[in-house]
Amino acid sequence: MDYELDEMRQQLAILKNKLDDQTIVNDRLIRRAVKNSVSTINKRYLVISIIAFAMIPYGYWAFVVLNGLSIPLWIAMSVLMLAVIGFCIYNGHEMRKNDFVSNNLLETKRKALKAQKRDAMWPYFGIPVAIGWAAWVGWEMTQKLEGDFLKYFIPWFIICVTAGALLGLKVHFKTQRHFRDILEQIEDVEDAK
Repeated sequence: MDYELDEMRQQLAILKNKLDDQTIVNDRLIRRAVKNSVSTINKRYLVISIIAFAMIPYGYWAFVVLNGLSIPLWIAMSVLMLAVIGFCIYNGHEMRKNDFVSNNLLETKRKALKAQKRDAMWPYFGIPVAIGWAAWVGWEMTQKLEGDFLKYFIPWFIICVTAGALLGLKVHFKTQRHFRDILEQIEDVEDAK
């Protein structure tokens, strides 16, 4: 009887060790998945920042030199692009730190939640400013164009503004989805403990 009891205890100890190993493996897998989501968000912020930075000299050429639009319009666009770059740097700062995922998951969750909330608030600033800027561009262009040029400009302008807005919203919603993935993965670890 004692022999069977000792054997059952050994089997229970083996099962506990396997379960502990499985928990460690799950924690590593979840940390890797979180790290991948963070990397995707940071790459997206980097691409957006590069495009915004490139838009400053391109905007001068396209709006001022090529189309003869006003310099204040280009300055407003440049300030908007600098705001985009600043937001990407600010919101991605904590997540770019090497210890972001290696921290305790509660701290990681707190930082990710703050970054997600800031990212969710961005359209409340970006959309009205982009609409105002697009209206300004449209108004200046309609003052310069006449006849057939104006007839072709308006539909193409509307198409381009709509496409830009849809692309921006798509990127925003994908970024929000990655933030939700990070938070859900961390919650899975918390629930397992």
